[in-house]
Amino acid sequence: MRVLLTSTDNPYITHLGGKHIHMLLLERGLRRLRVDVTTLYYNKRNLGELIKWSLLPILGDKHGYRRKLWWKINYLRRHIPKAYMIDIIHAHDVLSMISVAEEKQKKVLTLHGYFSKENIEFIKNKKVREELYPYLLQLEEEGVNIADYVITVDKRLKEYIISEFDYPADRIAVVHNAVDTDLFRPISEEKQRKLKKMFGFAEEDIIILVPRRLVEKNGVIYGVLSMKYIQNKKLKMIIAGDGPEKSKIAKEAKGDNRIHFIGSIPHKDIFQYYMMADIILIPSITSHEVQEATSLAMLEGMASGKVVICSNIGGMREIVKHMENGILVNEKDPEEIARAIEIMLNNKNLMDKIGENARSYVVKNHSFLAHAQKVLNIYTKLLEEER
Repeated sequence: MRVLLTSTDNPYITHLGGKHIHMLLLERGLRRLRVDVTTLYYNKRNLGELIKWSLLPILGDKHGYRRKLWWKINYLRRHIPKAYMIDIIHAHDVLSMISVAEEKQKKVLTLHGYFSKENIEFIKNKKVREELYPYLLQLEEEGVNIADYVITVDKRLKEYIISEFDYPADRIAVVHNAVDTDLFRPISEEKQRKLKKMFGFAEEDIIILVPRRLVEKNGVIYGVLSMKYIQNKKLKMIIAGDGPEKSKIAKEAKGDNRIHFIGSIPHKDIFQYYMMADIILIPSITSHEVQEATSLAMLEGMASGKVVICSNIGGMREIVKHMENGILVNEKDPEEIARAIEIMLNNKNLMDKIGENARSYVVKNHSFLAHAQKVLNIYTKLLEEER
């Protein structure tokens, strides 16, 4: 079988977000399953594209934004490998699906989020947002309806495209994200203590890792606020990420030397921080009616055999069973986050058991090979329909 993976993101250039890691793991998993994979990702590093992007401020907000989207679509359209015998085209966003609309092969679309809602979130001008939203929704509907089959990373996304675009439910599969269970794995307490020392902490420190971009929807500020309710001086919070909310979050953390901002850590290096940590905190919130899908950071924490504390929203509550393989807390509730942390600090046996259950669950259900096999089964089903 020959498969083309395509996206307007390029995971070989940017590999910080869950979508980027998802694509890299899928490619790796499919190749391991002996699928012939080629990729087509957007690359604005060539001179022509860089010149176009430099003109955006001159073109103006609304029209510049529209041009940016169509430059991506047209870039992919121009670079489709015509000579390559392809059986399945698998797009990872609606724009890349639009770019392959004229191709004859069966088409699969993976939706990692809500295209129209998530794109307007970063547009500051309210008037521009209101004018652009119907256009983005139109593109989203067009991309979804081109697909012969849609994969969503959580149930809410499936319900969304059924209700919003009347897409047939029997042509949608919910396939939660995958994780590299070889890289993200448990280690001994001795190795954990050595890592703490290597990163400048005391061996007896209790580390809470918050591996999140500092944007509103990730709710990092509520993790910081939770520290005000915990007096334990051995407790340290590491915030691994950067973004526009940093100054606001840092203001709340001011004066608490237990909270450490370490900036964005490349994905190839972040696994050591998971190994060092005792607890992983994912305090996401509902933002612009959008909830986080299957958090990759959550899965990586679970694969590392750690207790993961997550907000009880989106795809996270589809995976975490409260007090069995993780802990669910109400969103925007720093006191409840603090209570969950203290329960773990006071019950080492329970903490270890939850971590073990988390690792077992992820290895069984979310390893990148298991994920790739689920996707391959969808490809096979589509090709059998043609016979």
